[in-house]
Amino acid sequence: MDRIYKTYQYVWNAAQGLDLRELAGVLSSKNPYWTFDRIMDIEASLGVRSSFNVLDEMRLSERPKSEWLTKTGWKLFAGRYDIDDPDVAATLRVLDAFGWEIGLHGSYTSSENPERFEYEKDRIESVVDTEIIGNRQHYWNLSRPETWRHLSKAGIKYDTSLGSSTDIDFQHGYDLVRPFDDEFVVFPWSLMDGAVMNSGETTEEILANCRDVLAAARHHRSVLVLDWHAGDVFSDTDYPGWGDVYERVIEEALDMGAWVGPPGEFYEAVSHPDGTVEGALESLAQREKPASGAEVPAVSEGGVTDD
Repeated sequence: MDRIYKTYQYVWNAAQGLDLRELAGVLSSKNPYWTFDRIMDIEASLGVRSSFNVLDEMRLSERPKSEWLTKTGWKLFAGRYDIDDPDVAATLRVLDAFGWEIGLHGSYTSSENPERFEYEKDRIESVVDTEIIGNRQHYWNLSRPETWRHLSKAGIKYDTSLGSSTDIDFQHGYDLVRPFDDEFVVFPWSLMDGAVMNSGETTEEILANCRDVLAAARHHRSVLVLDWHAGDVFSDTDYPGWGDVYERVIEEALDMGAWVGPPGEFYEAVSHPDGTVEGALESLAQREKPASGAEVPAVSEGGVTDD
C-alpha cells in the first residue's frame, strides 16, 4: 500500500504531458487510487487472499527542508496516507476480519533508522487490532542482513524484500532463506508488477513470461511472492491492464496447482527452524481455503458498506 490517494500526481502528470486537463482531478471528489474493492473482488472470486502491507511513512515536514521542493520528496513523503484516517482504518479492519493479512511495508528510511520498525508495527497493530508478522521494504531499501536483524528484533517473523524492479527471473535461489538459522524466514523471490508489465510488448507475451517463472517455481518447489501495489496500479486510468494481469497470473498459478494465499499463512505452515516448502505445502493442503465467489463488504471511501 504505497499510494492510495491521487494527489500530487495530477500536477506532475499535467507538467510532464502538458495536458492541463489533468489539473481538473485536483478538484474532483473521485479518487481513482482507492481500489480496495476491485482487489477484494478479484481475490474473493478466485477463492484466495493476499497480504496488504501498510506504509506508515514520515510526513514531508519531518524531512530536511532540502527535500521539500524535490520530486523525490513529494513522491515519497507528501504522497503519504494517514493510517489513522477513518476510511483507511476501517478498510484495514475489514480486510483483517475477512481473511486478508495485514503486514508492514517498512518506510523509506527505516533501514537507516531501525527503531522505526517497532514504531510502525505498533502503530498499525493498534489501528487494526491484529498481530503483524511480515514485512516488505519500501523501494527495496534493504541492508542484508542488518535490516533482517532489526526486523526480527521488532517482532517480525518473515520478510519478502528480495526481488527486483526490473527482472522477473529468480536471482536468490529457490529455497527459503534463514539468515540467522532460526525462525526468521526470508522468501526467496518477489515478482513485482512493474518488472512484469515491462517484460513484454503485449499482454500475452507478459503472461507467457509469467508462466515461465511459475513453471520454474513449481519445478523447484519454491515460493514466489506476487508484489502488486494496492491503489495506483489497479487504476485502469493510470495503469491500464495491470490489475487484469494480476488476476490472470493468479489464475495461471491456480491452474498449475499452486497454493495461493497470504505469506503469513504460508510462514505459519512451515516448521521452524528448519522446515521446508514441501512440508508447508502438505500442511496447507489440509486447510480449508476461502470459498470462490464469497461475498465481501464494499470498502468505498466515506464508509464501509454491506452492499
